[in-house]
Amino acid sequence: MFCVGLVGTGDIGRLHARALKQRADVELCVCRGRNPERADAFARESASRVYAGFDEMLADPHVHAVDICVPNDLHRAYVEKAAAAGKQILCEKPIALSMRDACAMVEASRAAGVLLMVSHPIRFWHEYGKLREMIRSGKLGRCLAITMRRMLSLLASVRGEDDWRHKPERMGGAILDLQIHDLDFLRWTFGVPDRVYCAAVPSPDGAWNHTHAIFHYASGMTAMVESSFLLQGDPLIFTAKAVCERGSLDYGLDLKQFEMHSMAGPHAGETAHTQPATLMCYRPGQEPEALACQEPDVLNAVFARELSYFVDCALGKIENTLAPVPESVDALQMALACVQSVESGKPIEMRTVSGLRG
Repeated sequence: MFCVGLVGTGDIGRLHARALKQRADVELCVCRGRNPERADAFARESASRVYAGFDEMLADPHVHAVDICVPNDLHRAYVEKAAAAGKQILCEKPIALSMRDACAMVEASRAAGVLLMVSHPIRFWHEYGKLREMIRSGKLGRCLAITMRRMLSLLASVRGEDDWRHKPERMGGAILDLQIHDLDFLRWTFGVPDRVYCAAVPSPDGAWNHTHAIFHYASGMTAMVESSFLLQGDPLIFTAKAVCERGSLDYGLDLKQFEMHSMAGPHAGETAHTQPATLMCYRPGQEPEALACQEPDVLNAVFARELSYFVDCALGKIENTLAPVPESVDALQMALACVQSVESGKPIEMRTVSGLRG
């Protein structure tokens, strides 16, 4: 059995655990942290072995890999420890909150000869994958512009252990913790942009938690990304609209079978997307074409594919070509450029962002 040690048993950790439990060849174990009672309860629920702490877990040769789902500011410390112990590593996004930490994590895993993969679930989401495929195929001609939105009422419903989600220095605000999903999609699909301008509104804790970013590419394409943690009971909004030379592509999350972070409100479960398909293609003079329909229990299905992929990579069955860590570093770099733009009030050339790889 391949043993994976889970660190962090909050909402995201539980999603990861459910995904790992779907693999018959994987044994799941957990370690106690700031909330040992929750870890113990989680271990009982999932019939998992429990360790007194992370160091004890790492010291056990029976543990082959670790899945790190701790607050964002702790990623570097946990990854470096896991790498030094020779464990294969999956780390929740963002890889880190600074380029310095991200580069140190990449170097630690390289020096130890272990896998480091960052959890970017968009790459395992069927509609986003099909959207990318259609854009890159050129079937609709060149992509001229894309608009992406990701908005939810996280701060009204979730605080996190030690209130970490309401501490900008620990979470990084919507740019680093939420918008980065769409930045990763842009990196995956179009590469690193030339320039970004970003404006944002702070929440009471001072974090930039409602943002608008515009990215310019050498091809002439522009991408606009809007992200927010400041909704107040509204339904989740995940959308993408790509305008191409000979048609357009439209994605909208169907909330009927989607639940995250125990968020609820008077409109929970509603969706403005009226099509039974969640990814549509529109061409002039032709009937709209349904390209993809949302699968049942989409969030658990996406994480099941991602975690299974990580296990196969960790076992050496496949090479990690779908979510390579350098691209996770690029997504962080794009997010940090957004922060720099917000704070300076000026457009930022990507080549000037600290830590840019050649």
